[in-house]
Amino acid sequence: MSETTENTAALGEELRTIVDHAEELLHALAEDGDASLDSLRDRVSASIESARARLRGMESDASRATERAAVAFERWARDNPWTVVAIGVGVGLVAGMLLADRRRPAARAASSSQ
Repeated sequence: MSETTENTAALGEELRTIVDHAEELLHALAEDGDASLDSLRDRVSASIESARARLRGMESDASRATERAAVAFERWARDNPWTVVAIGVGVGLVAGMLLADRRRPAARAASSSQ
């Protein structure tokens, strides 16, 4: 995932949290009958709806971008099958070496304790 996509996702999550907190505050203020709070409540409510609409837009944009990236990767993989195989082999070798290194100390410790 690109850094921009990660930043957008993080921003969306923060915005969602802020909207949820503002909504909780709005519900808490709803119990107070002060007339000056009515105006504030209306403005906050409008802001929450606007933020939710933007959030939905950001989510759909991110979804479309992810879909486009997946299609582009699939096209690239079809055009370069041997490169994909080589990458898979490389990742498998690295994972195998890492796992083998983890097992060696355990095997040595088991054999030395006997």
